[in-house]
Amino acid sequence: MNNEGLTLYDYWRILNKRKWSFLSIFFITIIAAIFYTKLSPLLYSTSAVIKIQPPKIYSQLPGSDIMDIDPWGAVNTEIRVISSLEIAKKVAVKLNLASSLDELNLNRVASEIQSSYKADRVPDTNLISITAYASNPYKAYDIVSAVIDSYKEYDLEQKSSQAKKTFNDIMQRKVEIEDKLRSLERQKKDYIQKNPNTGMATIISDQIADLEIKRKELLEKYTSNHPDVISLDKKIETLQSRLKQMPSQELELLRINREIKLQEDLYSTINKQYEEAKLGLSSIVSFVTVINPPVLNTTPVLPNKRLNLAIGILTGIFLGIVFVFILENLDVSISTIEEIETFLNAPVLGIIPHISSAKISDNWFTNIFKRKRFSIDGFKTVLIFNRRITTNIIESYHTLRANIISNIENKGPLAIMISSSGAAEGKTLTALNLALASAGSGLKTLFVEADLRRPVLHQIFSIPKQPGLTDFIAGKANLAEVERGMNDFIGGGFSPDAMIKFPGIENLTVITSGTTPYNVVDLLDNANWTEIMDELKSNFDFIIFDGPPVLLFVDSIVIGKRLDGVVMVYKSGKIARGALKRAKEQITGVGAKMIGIVLNGVKTSELGPRYSYYYDYSDYSGR
Repeated sequence: MNNEGLTLYDYWRILNKRKWSFLSIFFITIIAAIFYTKLSPLLYSTSAVIKIQPPKIYSQLPGSDIMDIDPWGAVNTEIRVISSLEIAKKVAVKLNLASSLDELNLNRVASEIQSSYKADRVPDTNLISITAYASNPYKAYDIVSAVIDSYKEYDLEQKSSQAKKTFNDIMQRKVEIEDKLRSLERQKKDYIQKNPNTGMATIISDQIADLEIKRKELLEKYTSNHPDVISLDKKIETLQSRLKQMPSQELELLRINREIKLQEDLYSTINKQYEEAKLGLSSIVSFVTVINPPVLNTTPVLPNKRLNLAIGILTGIFLGIVFVFILENLDVSISTIEEIETFLNAPVLGIIPHISSAKISDNWFTNIFKRKRFSIDGFKTVLIFNRRITTNIIESYHTLRANIISNIENKGPLAIMISSSGAAEGKTLTALNLALASAGSGLKTLFVEADLRRPVLHQIFSIPKQPGLTDFIAGKANLAEVERGMNDFIGGGFSPDAMIKFPGIENLTVITSGTTPYNVVDLLDNANWTEIMDELKSNFDFIIFDGPPVLLFVDSIVIGKRLDGVVMVYKSGKIARGALKRAKEQITGVGAKMIGIVLNGVKTSELGPRYSYYYDYSDYSGR
């Protein structure tokens, strides 16, 4: 299928052409969606919305600052609490689904309940939505109701526990201060009874305190050098001097009085907190308020029949279109040959039948597991000098050679490039078998391995890789040093008897890739191809370069424009024809001649009766 420049009419034509395939996929998808909807269990849901907000007096109560409750900034925390296993356990007990005494069964049931409901924040609010799903609408309603009640109880338990702890702490502290105060009062009473003449130190101490207060007030208005401040300093100093002269009994009484005063202040403060905590404990309520109570919903939420049907229709249309265009891209019918010639405006020079390897594993890996090429041993079995290769296959290469020569105007020695648009289209096998066929026809043939990226020729013939093409064009070796002939092939894993009996094998010469250069393109582009080709054509009648794929590397284009033409190998159904056209444009864009296309790897079922003569030649030759 040509994917380039398609109009709406072209798409419609493709869909109309394969309308039965499209309709089959479409209705199969619809039926699958209907069956899925019918077989899916019914699912019901019930929802409720709650709010977590403390009363205004809460922030004024003792201990409120240490309670882990912040409904305005910690809604996510409360969502986690609602979704916790602890709440699910309370729900299980409340719904009589499990006993609180059977811990193992309670955990199992609680886990099931926990997975049947969820809590989420209502968008843009601090409200929490609780939704339960069940196969029964009443069960979904009961779960939501039980979750709200259980969360309220949990919330109230947490707040009561904290408030009780705060109250008990304050009460204990209050008792400690009372005991301390009583002890100090008894101590003062006993001390006065033992020292009846004491008391002046207290009066002087009070006078000093008053003067200190007055001095502080003056310093807010004046500096320490002001006469009034200096006068007060002298009075304070005089009183402090008198206080130091008091007997130690007066100082001890003064210390006791200070302790009593401190404890009295503490008692007043703690007594106020005690009363507030007492009031707060009696005022504890749950912070949870139900905004939208749960409502019984007898309409199932799943499966959604309309949504499933709509998805089925859209999926059916999508899969149908995808399937149709996959079939169109994989179309390798006999019309492919005419389409290639029309599409590329280039002739199909030959049709090479599909050749299976003698190694069964190779055929499995390439056909089923899509490995790109045969193994080296498998590759050797598909060369045409093997006895297993039928006459019709050999004749297809002779036909290809004749068509190539007839499409080139030059009548002297010829040099062509065999390439492909992409990888794994069989260009190396086609080029090598074409060289063997040409040698068998009596032409002095040279096969040059120009695929410097993935050279395999030295492995196929078990010959040295170096020196080779790169060494020759770089001037590091002469032609005689890089040529390999029949004597080099024998012993390379081929049957000597089959090779010797193959007609014209002595006419075949090969050149391996040679030393891999640092920059392949620079080496090829800067080579003196005029001298190189003159030397090669003076020694050979037919020169075949096996180059890398055109769309992957520029090597074939660099060499091809210096040759008599380029032949593209196209494996049926392997590469999109748009890629083949792009490869042709790259070849002709540099001034190289596009001789034509070789349709490779065609099976009998793909050719049909119009081209069956390619396969029936063996019957004719046997007569």
